[in-house]
Parts: sequence; C-alpha cells; structure tokens
Amino acid sequence: MARWAPQETDTMAAIASEVIAQVGTNRTVIGIDGQDGTDLERVARGLVAGFEQQGVSAMAAAAPSTDADTLRADLVAPFRTTGAGDGVLVVHGRGVLGHGVRGLWRWSLWVEQEAGRLERRADVKIAASAVLDVTDPDHPRREWNDAC
Repeated sequence: MARWAPQETDTMAAIASEVIAQVGTNRTVIGIDGQDGTDLERVARGLVAGFEQQGVSAMAAAAPSTDADTLRADLVAPFRTTGAGDGVLVVHGRGVLGHGVRGLWRWSLWVEQEAGRLERRADVKIAASAVLDVTDPDHPRREWNDAC
C-alpha cells in the first residue's frame, strides 16, 4: 500500500513558514548544502516558491565559491545593503555549510537522499537548521535530526 507524502510545494511552504517563525525575513540569507547527487538548485527554487506563497519576496543564487569572504562580498553584503524591508536570499551550493562558511547564514538546510545518507550526528547535519530528504524529489520530507 502506498504511503501518503506531501507534495513538494507543501513541504517547501512549511519550511518557509518555519524560517519565518524562527529568524524572520528582514534581509535574511539562507544557505542550502547537500550530499552529492541532490539537486540543490531545485530545492532552492522550491524554497523561494514557498516564501512567495507566504507573501515574502525571495530569490535564489548559486554560490560562486565556498570561500566566506567571496560569498560575503559577492552575495551576502550586496543583498543586505541594496534592499530594505522583507526579503530572503537562498544561496545554494556544495560546501556552503562548511566550517568557515556556515556563520554567514541566518538559517540553513542540509539536503540528502536515502543512498549515501550521512550519519545522524555528522558535523554538517548538526550545523544545519533543518534536514530535507529528497529521496523522492516530488515528495520531499523534512527530517528531524534531533538527539531525543
């Protein structure tokens, strides 16, 4: 028997609501990283659509590098200084939750799938605000990576 799973749009709208509740939307910058083989661009687009469903202006950008200074200069600082009021920038790319970079994001998402899933307490997963399982990309699931 098939198990019900939420549609991608519903999951991403719920994650956007979680971000809004936790950190707000005043020039908020989010980082999305994930295991090899996951489509981070699709997840970023979905999250942008989730914010737009909530009435929040959002846009996605691919990380040009994993160097904190480059990311700050090329994406974070211009986004925060050229706009006013509500707005979310979703930065996606491999390595954006790395040690020297993760402090740039007000909220972050680790994306994985069943094949090659990281250990529950892996460093990068612990650093993420949330974990998203995209084993079925049309029905992604928010994972609860807590220790209880």
